[in-house]
Amino acid sequence: MDELAARGKDLLKAGLSGALSTHSAEKPGYPFASLALYALDGAGRPLFLLSGLAVHARNLAADPRASLMVAEGDAQASARVTVVGKAARLSGAEAESGRAAYLARHPAAKAWASFGDFSLWRLEPEDSYVVAGFGSAGWTGGR
Repeated sequence: MDELAARGKDLLKAGLSGALSTHSAEKPGYPFASLALYALDGAGRPLFLLSGLAVHARNLAADPRASLMVAEGDAQASARVTVVGKAARLSGAEAESGRAAYLARHPAAKAWASFGDFSLWRLEPEDSYVVAGFGSAGWTGGR
């Protein structure tokens, strides 16, 4: 695995939240970015616990293409990764194991995780763009 891909995975593992960008269902043609807590599943894919009332959840239901940008410290001066892919709502055993991973990372979410309008979503990465420092940036080719 090349250095950029490894750095991107490390950034995702260290982060707790990022900018989740979706395609706006209410304002077609425009991106919609929101702050979202995330955790990683066993394969390193981002998981989100989203309310059906949230704009980003409604956007994902209409168009699953999304990206998650995670930055280390000051985003302008530090390393960052943007993961692009398609999100899917999980069900059954996948949802239960994902929920356990999410709650282990965000224990405070136990207060609302059982509310009926919350679902677990997973971003299936297709590629990522990593900025590891000055002059060190690029697409990882899905690694």
